[in-house]
Amino acid sequence: MSIVYLNSEVSYGLVRYYKGGRLYNEGKLNEFNRGKIKAKELVTFDCALMDLYEITKDQIELSLNDSEQVVAIIVRPGIEKEYYPDNDPLFEFCGYDLVETETRISAITNCGACFGDAIDYDSLNGYGLISTYRQAVLTQLDLADKYPEENHACSDVVEIWRRIKQ
Repeated sequence: MSIVYLNSEVSYGLVRYYKGGRLYNEGKLNEFNRGKIKAKELVTFDCALMDLYEITKDQIELSLNDSEQVVAIIVRPGIEKEYYPDNDPLFEFCGYDLVETETRISAITNCGACFGDAIDYDSLNGYGLISTYRQAVLTQLDLADKYPEENHACSDVVEIWRRIKQ
């Protein structure tokens, strides 16, 4: 398997699976985000922060080690209230990320917490994500409106589910 560069192909509205390591909000990452993101562990769809390998549903391992996770993502989900990655009860809903359309860099976790006029960092959930689709879309619109010259502000809403070691 090789690292998937996430900007190569986007499948809107489809569930895709990625395996990667877990990401803890400590040290230089916490400093980079000026301590504004309070989550201890970040779940993100950011290829610059994490090595993510795309896998098929059949390749999801039943037992991952403690440092691994599988994320199920849906890029720019529709307006339905809830999505489930193939109704798999072993996946937990984590929230919504805002990921730059071109580079797949998260506007939330990988921009130095510099979008304070659009992102309410105090309201991010325990994974460093936005909890509701409505708030994610409103934040996405605020980013584009308040930071029009900033590349990372042109983002997709990405719904993230996670499966870790059972």
